[in-house]
Amino acid sequence: MHAIVSPPAQSEPFTITGQMIFDAEAGLTRGALTMLDPDSGGSVEMQVVGDGTVMYIRSSLFGSLPGGREWMALDLSFGEELGTPIPANGDAMGELELLEAVTGDVQKLGTEDVHGVPTTRYRGTVGVSENAERLREAGAEDLASVIEEKGKPLQVEAWIDADGRVRRMRLVNSQPGEGNEEPTTIDMRMDFFEFGNVPEIEVPEPSEVFDATAFAREGLGLSNDE
Repeated sequence: MHAIVSPPAQSEPFTITGQMIFDAEAGLTRGALTMLDPDSGGSVEMQVVGDGTVMYIRSSLFGSLPGGREWMALDLSFGEELGTPIPANGDAMGELELLEAVTGDVQKLGTEDVHGVPTTRYRGTVGVSENAERLREAGAEDLASVIEEKGKPLQVEAWIDADGRVRRMRLVNSQPGEGNEEPTTIDMRMDFFEFGNVPEIEVPEPSEVFDATAFAREGLGLSNDE
């Protein structure tokens, strides 16, 4: 994965790169991302493990965690309360389903090899109303309304192999800013390979984990009542 994030004009663009493995059947992911440290200006690595809606993260960005724990956990299911449900794991099947929302004519851009595999490259656009409809179907009513008011079409490119599998996907998306703030543009490319392998993904032991979900909920103004 390689993404260029361009915040509003007063901020410099920065890059996020990394590799992930997916076990779609078990709902598990594991990977490592490299991104900019906002304090030092240098690069920093972030290790992630996903188990359903729970994300485990390990990085020097967090400093020392309580109890000497190595991992911080966040249960992102609270996104549903904010109208922004956790996205599905970014596997190739999920990205292929995104193409179904493309509106208008899909352009065939020719053939290219991706990691040595012949593919056909396509380009299309997911319109604002179609994107909002997808969000509503996922239960994100508030976010869908924001997209309808301030959103821009989602630009999609896909490299499809002879078996109909996505080998590469590029998404260019503008996230609406708050108030009069300019939007943030995300230009992300994902390559998919080694299909059919069943990766070994281990979830961190509870003794190694600090659960920060309650603090995240509090910071977002959500109740922690059971």
